[in-house]
Amino acid sequence: MRLLMTVVGALGLLVLFDGITAPERRRKSRLLHWFDRLAHDSGMRSMTGMRLIGASVVSGLAVFILVAALTSSLIESVVISAASASLPMATARARSKRRLRRFREAWPDAIAILISGIRSGVSLPESCVTLVSRGPRELQPGFAAFTSTYRASGSFRAGLERLAADMADPIADRVVTALMLAHEVGGTDLVRVLRTLGDFVREDLKVRQEIEARWSWTVTAARVAAGAPWLVLVMMSTRPETATAYNSPSGVVVILTGVAATALGYALMLRAARLPTERRLGA
Repeated sequence: MRLLMTVVGALGLLVLFDGITAPERRRKSRLLHWFDRLAHDSGMRSMTGMRLIGASVVSGLAVFILVAALTSSLIESVVISAASASLPMATARARSKRRLRRFREAWPDAIAILISGIRSGVSLPESCVTLVSRGPRELQPGFAAFTSTYRASGSFRAGLERLAADMADPIADRVVTALMLAHEVGGTDLVRVLRTLGDFVREDLKVRQEIEARWSWTVTAARVAAGAPWLVLVMMSTRPETATAYNSPSGVVVILTGVAATALGYALMLRAARLPTERRLGA
C-alpha cells in the first residue's frame, strides 16, 4: 500500500508540474481540448486544461491518503478518491453554468442599450464602446476587451471576434454575428433584429428560471442520496473489523456494486433535471 501511494503521489506531482510549466502543445488531443474548453468557459483565466487535470489528481490523492488513514481499506480509498478527483471538474462546470446564467440575465439590458444608441444616431461601433461604462457589470470586461482591440486595430470585426472569444457565450455569439452582418452589409433592420433577439433571450431566461426552481429539489436529493451512504461507510470502516470485512473479495463486490448503483442513480436523476444547453456557433 505504501508503494501504491508513492506511485500515485509521484504521478500526481508529475502531472501537476507538467500542467504548470510545460509550453503549449502544438497539437492537443480531444480530451485535453475538452479540459481547456471547460477551464476557459468557467471564467478562471489562470486555469488551463492541464492545470485542471493536475488539480483533479491532487484532490484524488489527498482524499486517498485521508480515507486510507481513517479506514485502512484500500478499495474504499480508491473508490472515494476517484469520486473526489472529479471535484475540480464539477467546480469548473458549476462556475461555467453560473457564468452563463449571469450573461443570460445581462444581455437583454445590453441589447436595449445598443438599440437606444443606434436609434439616437450613434454609430454601431460607438454604441458598443458605450457598454464599457453604461452596460451591465457582467459584460463590461468583455466590451472593454472589444474597445481595446477596436481602438488598436480600427477593425470592428476584430473587436467583435475578441468579444466573442472572451465571453465564450452562445448568446454573445448570436449578438456578435448580428452586429457583424449589420456593419458589413449595412442592414436597415438591425434594431428589429436586436429587439427580437432581446425578447427571445428574456423569455428563454424566464422559462429556465421557472423550470430550475421546480427541479432544484431533484438535484439536491441526487447529491444527498449519492453522498450519504459513502459517508456512513467511511464512518463504519473506522472500526478495524469493518475495514477487514470490506477488504475481502465479497466486500469488494459489495462496494463495486454500490458504486455502480450510485453512479447510475445519480446520472439518471441529474439527467431528469437537466435543461438543454445552447451550443456556441462554430463549436
